Amino acid sequence: MVIITICVGSSCYMRGSDDLASALERLIEKEALEAKVDLVGSFCMSECSPGISIRVGDHQYRDVRFEDAEHFFYQEIFPHIDVKK
Repeated sequence: MVIITICVGSSCYMRGSDDLASALERLIEKEALEAKVDLVGSFCMSECSPGISIRVGDHQYRDVRFEDAEHFFYQEIFPHIDVKK
């Protein structure tokens, strides 16, 4: 199971974390990965100034943008998912 944590604290929320989470959820559904990916929210991940913060497993990303959701998903999330199981 790959756990994706997206910051929904006020700073990230104002930058569009809710829209980004929705876009990632659609991509997870598109690839039929609901049983392999858990998308959760977290209040303040202490990296607010650069932009929306996301953690994939133990790796944290800063300044992820809604318009980059698909690229981010396929470059940074999809490779961590064992799609063969």
